[in-house]
Amino acid sequence: MSKRIMIIDEDLMELNMLSQILDCKGYEVCPLSRSYKVFTEISKCQPDLILLDSMMSQMDSLVLSRAIKSIDTIKEIPVMLITGKNYDNYVYAFKPQGILSGNMVKTAGIDSLLKDIELKLAS
Repeated sequence: MSKRIMIIDEDLMELNMLSQILDCKGYEVCPLSRSYKVFTEISKCQPDLILLDSMMSQMDSLVLSRAIKSIDTIKEIPVMLITGKNYDNYVYAFKPQGILSGNMVKTAGIDSLLKDIELKLAS
């Protein structure tokens, strides 16, 4: 069974591009462009990892990530905060435990992001 990744990004072009890349890598992707639907969609998708855009207008990404981590049934799902206005540079932050705090921030290309996704899902 392939790993499931939920991507939350209001930018449909970014959402579709990253969804296609992850799909081609064999992941099952649950794209979500409306952050306010995350709590209804998360139970349907049951993701192994959440990629959360840090530049959303509907909801503050850090507030949303803390809300996810406050719910017992989903708090163990790792969350990576990302932004990528082009796929040569991604910026993301996560703690090894999956709780966002900005203590690990990385600017990297898509290959590095994919490698870190693999590592996160393997842990």
